[in-house]
Amino acid sequence: METKKIISGVKWAGVQLVFDTLFRFSIRLILARLLLPDQFGLIGMCTVFIAVAGAASELGVGEALIQKKENLEVEAMYSTAFWTAVAWGFGLFILMSFVVGPFAAYFYEQPILLKIIPALSIGIFLKPFTTIHMVILTREMDFKKIAKAYNSASFIAGVIAISCAFLNFGVWALVINSVLASSLALPFLYKATNWKPAFEWKKLHFKKIFSFGAFSSGTRIFSTITYNIDNLMIGKVLGASYLGAYTLSFSLTENLRQMISGVLNKVMYPVFGKNQDDKEKLKQYFLKIVNLNAILIYPLMVFFAIFAKDIILFLFGNKWEMAIMPLRILSIAMMIHLLVNSFTSIIRGIGKPQLELKIIMGLNLFVFLPALYFGITYYGLIGATLAVVLHKIALVISGLIVLKKEIQLKVSEVFQAVWRTFVSLTICITIIFLFKQYTNLSHILIIGGIYGLSYGLVIYQMEKRSIESIIKNIR
Repeated sequence: METKKIISGVKWAGVQLVFDTLFRFSIRLILARLLLPDQFGLIGMCTVFIAVAGAASELGVGEALIQKKENLEVEAMYSTAFWTAVAWGFGLFILMSFVVGPFAAYFYEQPILLKIIPALSIGIFLKPFTTIHMVILTREMDFKKIAKAYNSASFIAGVIAISCAFLNFGVWALVINSVLASSLALPFLYKATNWKPAFEWKKLHFKKIFSFGAFSSGTRIFSTITYNIDNLMIGKVLGASYLGAYTLSFSLTENLRQMISGVLNKVMYPVFGKNQDDKEKLKQYFLKIVNLNAILIYPLMVFFAIFAKDIILFLFGNKWEMAIMPLRILSIAMMIHLLVNSFTSIIRGIGKPQLELKIIMGLNLFVFLPALYFGITYYGLIGATLAVVLHKIALVISGLIVLKKEIQLKVSEVFQAVWRTFVSLTICITIIFLFKQYTNLSHILIIGGIYGLSYGLVIYQMEKRSIESIIKNIR
């Protein structure tokens, strides 16, 4: 029964992902064609601050409630959690509008950020209003309703934003999409749960939520700051054009990884919490996630790494040529990350957010930040991307050490989960190079089609039992 819920959750979270990815990528593609790299870099400058505020917007309330075992215990906390999250979100909105906006405009010497950051912060203010509704649906593993709510909001927001982009709204098209996607999801989620907060706030409940949420939120805030510090440093040291190229490459790799793997993590987090005492089951779930991530994401990253030049020039034009090498390097970094992609969800799921915080802080303070500073200073944009690779290697080593202790995971078991994908990709790349060598057809769409078809056929043969099991459960 639990397996059926997991498969159904993956299915509907995946549906949401497809819509979100489609509209976000469509908007990014349109903006990239309409804007110059330095103009596109303005979005990267805003993203640094908006991402950090977004990570802090719920104060870890959602994760604290999802992690609880007993329904009666958590339901009693809903109203306290709701008002806490809303008050915190409003405070963040004020901070972003009147402190962060002016600081960002001064720091980057871009006055337009005074308007863009407050506008984007509307989404930060609205997000806490959906916190409890997301908790209720996630605990019930009813990802179908979540998908319908966000797909509807994304569709409406996407159509409006794309229209604005064609009407020469420029960067404001992305702002409009962000704000509408947040606000339009509200009525759909409220209707899906019919939950309304009571006018009560209990200190005891707040303490229980905050004791877990503080570490969870602290980890997310700290990791978001350090994950986005590259944007901050590149924008300040190298300028908006280089930042635009970097953010474009990052959106095709890291953001894509986060969206796809986020589906699995979102579905599995409540499962980890409910099975936190069964180490063997946690290990098997983790290995299955690694396997699915490899099947879904590795082919994309390999394709980006090998055909980065064709992809960038075809989709975005010659003005984005400086993004080619960063795309190749970041694709490799994402493949490394996938080996332990869900280990932080397991740590939170078994009730150890403090450990997660220590790992993230240690890696970012002692590995990523020094490597990033050295890389940008001496090697520019390429140095920044190589720092990301080094950070991912350190993350994998740390993750494997922690998982060996917590769930008795062996390194050999991780590689057993991905080796078939590596073999499949090796066969596909060989087919592509032979095809290019003996034919005159080299257009990226033709190459992509052959690559996708050959990979689908080979991986199905290599992972037939696993894929058929998934298809059967989805149906």
